[in-house]
Amino acid sequence: MIEGLQSKYLDENDLLDLGIGSVGHNVRVSEHATIVGLKNISLGNNIRIDSHVVILSKQGFLSVGDNVHIEPLSSIVAHFDVIIGSYCTISHGVRIFTASADYSGDYFTNVFPDSKFQKPKTGSIVLKDHVIIGGNSVVMPGVTMDEGAAIGALSFVRNSIEGWSIYAGNPLKRIGNRKKIIKEISDEIENGGNVIA
Repeated sequence: MIEGLQSKYLDENDLLDLGIGSVGHNVRVSEHATIVGLKNISLGNNIRIDSHVVILSKQGFLSVGDNVHIEPLSSIVAHFDVIIGSYCTISHGVRIFTASADYSGDYFTNVFPDSKFQKPKTGSIVLKDHVIIGGNSVVMPGVTMDEGAAIGALSFVRNSIEGWSIYAGNPLKRIGNRKKIIKEISDEIENGGNVIA
Protein backbone atom coordinates (compact mmCIF):
# COMPACT_ATOMS: atom_id res chain seq x y z
CA MET A 1 0.00 0.00 0.00
CA ILE A 2 1.22 3.49 -0.83
CA GLU A 3 1.70 5.84 2.10
CA GLY A 4 -1.23 8.23 2.38
CA LEU A 5 -3.77 5.76 1.01
CA GLN A 6 -6.19 4.37 3.57
CA SER A 7 -7.15 0.71 3.75
CA LYS A 8 -10.91 0.22 3.89
CA TYR A 9 -12.33 -1.48 6.95
CA LEU A 10 -15.57 -3.44 6.93
CA ASP A 11 -17.90 -2.63 9.82
CA GLU A 12 -20.41 -4.78 11.69
CA ASN A 13 -23.12 -4.13 9.08
CA ASP A 14 -20.84 -5.30 6.27
CA LEU A 15 -19.92 -8.41 8.27
CA LEU A 16 -23.58 -9.22 8.95
CA ASP A 17 -24.31 -8.91 5.23
CA LEU A 18 -21.47 -11.35 4.54
CA GLY A 19 -22.89 -13.91 7.02
CA ILE A 20 -20.80 -13.63 10.20
CA GLY A 21 -22.07 -15.75 13.09
CA SER A 22 -22.44 -12.78 15.45
CA VAL A 23 -20.90 -9.34 15.84
CA GLY A 24 -21.06 -6.47 18.31
CA HIS A 25 -20.58 -2.75 17.68
CA ASN A 26 -17.54 -0.69 16.69
CA VAL A 27 -15.97 -3.61 14.83
CA ARG A 28 -13.51 -2.98 11.99
CA VAL A 29 -12.06 -5.70 9.76
CA SER A 30 -9.62 -4.77 7.00
CA GLU A 31 -10.73 -5.51 3.47
CA HIS A 32 -7.27 -7.07 3.09
CA ALA A 33 -7.90 -9.72 5.76
CA THR A 34 -8.63 -13.29 4.65
CA ILE A 35 -11.38 -15.02 6.59
CA VAL A 36 -12.69 -18.52 5.88
CA GLY A 37 -15.68 -19.80 7.86
CA LEU A 38 -17.27 -16.45 8.71
CA LYS A 39 -20.43 -18.16 10.04
CA ASN A 40 -18.29 -19.83 12.76
CA ILE A 41 -17.01 -16.51 14.11
CA SER A 42 -18.37 -14.46 16.99
CA LEU A 43 -16.91 -10.98 17.53
CA GLY A 44 -17.68 -8.78 20.54
CA ASN A 45 -17.49 -4.98 20.73
CA ASN A 46 -14.59 -2.65 19.92
CA ILE A 47 -12.55 -5.00 17.75
CA ARG A 48 -10.05 -4.27 15.00
CA ILE A 49 -8.64 -6.89 12.66
CA ASP A 50 -5.92 -5.42 10.46
CA SER A 51 -4.57 -6.05 6.96
CA HIS A 52 -3.25 -9.44 5.88
CA VAL A 53 -4.61 -11.28 8.90
CA VAL A 54 -5.63 -14.85 8.00
CA ILE A 55 -8.41 -16.53 9.97
CA LEU A 56 -9.41 -20.11 9.11
CA SER A 57 -12.49 -21.23 11.05
CA LYS A 58 -14.32 -23.46 8.60
CA GLN A 59 -14.05 -26.42 10.99
CA GLY A 60 -13.74 -24.83 14.44
CA PHE A 61 -15.32 -21.87 16.17
CA LEU A 62 -13.59 -18.54 16.86
CA SER A 63 -14.96 -16.41 19.70
CA VAL A 64 -13.45 -12.96 20.37
CA GLY A 65 -14.42 -10.85 23.40
CA ASP A 66 -14.49 -7.05 23.65
CA ASN A 67 -11.69 -4.52 23.13
CA VAL A 68 -9.41 -6.77 21.09
CA HIS A 69 -6.82 -5.85 18.46
CA ILE A 70 -5.50 -8.43 15.99
CA GLU A 71 -2.56 -6.78 14.27
CA PRO A 72 -1.32 -7.20 10.65
CA LEU A 73 0.08 -10.45 9.27
CA SER A 74 -1.25 -12.61 12.12
CA SER A 75 -2.98 -15.92 11.52
CA ILE A 76 -5.47 -17.93 13.55
CA VAL A 77 -5.96 -21.51 12.39
CA ALA A 78 -9.15 -22.55 14.19
CA HIS A 79 -9.56 -26.13 12.98
CA PHE A 80 -10.60 -26.56 16.62
CA ASP A 81 -12.07 -23.82 18.79
CA VAL A 82 -10.17 -20.65 19.65
CA ILE A 83 -11.50 -18.43 22.43
CA ILE A 84 -9.97 -14.97 22.83
CA GLY A 85 -11.07 -13.02 25.89
CA SER A 86 -11.53 -9.28 26.27
CA TYR A 87 -8.74 -6.66 26.27
CA CYS A 88 -6.36 -8.94 24.35
CA THR A 89 -3.72 -8.02 21.79
CA ILE A 90 -2.46 -10.36 19.08
CA SER A 91 0.65 -8.56 17.78
CA HIS A 92 2.13 -8.47 14.27
CA GLY A 93 2.87 -11.84 12.72
CA VAL A 94 1.57 -14.04 15.55
CA ARG A 95 0.61 -17.60 14.56
CA ILE A 96 -2.07 -19.47 16.51
CA PHE A 97 -2.43 -23.15 15.54
CA THR A 98 -5.05 -25.61 16.81
CA ALA A 99 -3.53 -28.43 14.74
CA SER A 100 0.07 -29.36 14.03
CA ALA A 101 1.48 -32.21 11.96
CA ASP A 102 3.25 -35.18 13.52
CA TYR A 103 6.89 -34.81 12.40
CA SER A 104 8.01 -38.28 13.59
CA GLY A 105 7.88 -39.84 10.13
CA ASP A 106 5.11 -42.24 11.13
CA TYR A 107 2.52 -40.07 9.37
CA PHE A 108 2.35 -37.68 6.45
CA THR A 109 2.51 -33.99 7.28
CA ASN A 110 -0.10 -32.82 4.77
CA VAL A 111 -3.37 -34.02 3.27
CA PHE A 112 -1.71 -35.75 0.32
CA PRO A 113 -1.80 -38.53 -0.72
CA ASP A 114 -4.74 -39.01 1.66
CA SER A 115 -5.62 -37.36 5.00
CA LYS A 116 -6.14 -40.81 6.59
CA PHE A 117 -2.33 -41.03 6.71
CA GLN A 118 -2.11 -37.98 9.00
CA LYS A 119 -2.18 -37.88 12.80
CA PRO A 120 -1.89 -34.22 13.80
CA LYS A 121 -1.62 -32.95 17.35
CA THR A 122 -4.83 -31.00 17.95
CA GLY A 123 -6.50 -28.96 20.65
CA SER A 124 -8.51 -25.85 21.34
CA ILE A 125 -6.77 -22.64 22.42
CA VAL A 126 -8.01 -20.28 25.13
CA LEU A 127 -6.65 -16.78 25.71
CA LYS A 128 -8.27 -15.32 28.80
CA ASP A 129 -8.79 -11.57 29.36
CA HIS A 130 -5.83 -9.15 29.16
CA VAL A 131 -3.51 -11.53 27.32
CA ILE A 132 -0.91 -10.05 24.96
CA ILE A 133 1.11 -12.13 22.53
CA GLY A 134 4.22 -10.36 21.20
CA GLY A 135 5.15 -10.12 17.54
CA ASN A 136 6.01 -13.21 15.52
CA SER A 137 5.29 -15.60 18.37
CA VAL A 138 3.78 -19.04 17.79
CA VAL A 139 1.07 -20.67 19.91
CA MET A 140 0.60 -24.43 19.54
CA PRO A 141 -2.53 -26.61 20.01
CA GLY A 142 -4.11 -27.15 23.42
CA VAL A 143 -2.69 -24.04 25.11
CA THR A 144 -4.55 -21.97 27.70
CA MET A 145 -3.14 -18.60 28.70
CA ASP A 146 -4.62 -17.46 31.99
CA GLU A 147 -5.79 -13.89 32.59
CA GLY A 148 -3.14 -11.24 32.15
CA ALA A 149 -0.44 -13.49 30.68
CA ALA A 150 2.09 -11.70 28.47
CA ILE A 151 4.25 -13.38 25.83
CA GLY A 152 7.38 -11.61 24.54
CA ALA A 153 8.13 -11.30 20.84
CA LEU A 154 9.53 -14.30 18.94
CA SER A 155 8.36 -16.79 21.56
CA PHE A 156 7.21 -20.39 21.10
CA VAL A 157 4.29 -21.42 23.34
CA ARG A 158 3.47 -25.11 23.52
CA ASN A 159 2.23 -25.43 27.11
CA SER A 160 -0.41 -23.59 29.11
CA ILE A 161 0.84 -20.63 31.15
CA GLU A 162 -0.01 -18.82 34.37
CA GLY A 163 -1.80 -15.51 34.52
CA TRP A 164 -0.29 -12.10 35.30
CA SER A 165 3.15 -13.39 34.35
CA ILE A 166 5.54 -12.45 31.55
CA TYR A 167 7.08 -15.20 29.44
CA ALA A 168 9.53 -15.11 26.55
CA GLY A 169 11.81 -17.23 24.40
CA ASN A 170 12.21 -20.65 22.90
CA PRO A 171 12.16 -22.63 25.09
CA LEU A 172 9.61 -20.43 26.81
CA LYS A 173 10.64 -19.16 30.25
CA ARG A 174 8.84 -17.14 32.87
CA ILE A 175 10.75 -13.89 33.28
CA GLY A 176 8.62 -11.90 35.71
CA ASN A 177 5.30 -10.69 37.06
CA ARG A 178 2.89 -8.41 35.25
CA LYS A 179 1.09 -5.55 37.03
CA LYS A 180 -2.71 -5.62 37.31
CA ILE A 181 -3.33 -1.90 36.79
CA ILE A 182 -4.97 -2.58 33.42
CA LYS A 183 -7.41 -4.96 35.15
CA GLU A 184 -8.38 -2.23 37.63
CA ILE A 185 -8.93 0.25 34.79
CA SER A 186 -10.98 -2.20 32.72
CA ASP A 187 -13.09 -3.08 35.77
CA GLU A 188 -13.84 0.62 36.26
CA ILE A 189 -14.78 0.95 32.59
CA GLU A 190 -17.04 -2.12 32.80
CA ASN A 191 -18.74 -0.72 35.88
CA GLY A 192 -19.43 2.62 34.19
CA GLY A 193 -16.84 4.55 36.14
CA ASN A 194 -14.87 7.47 34.79
CA VAL A 195 -11.21 6.65 34.39
CA ILE A 196 -8.75 9.52 34.70
CA ALA A 197 -5.36 8.76 33.20
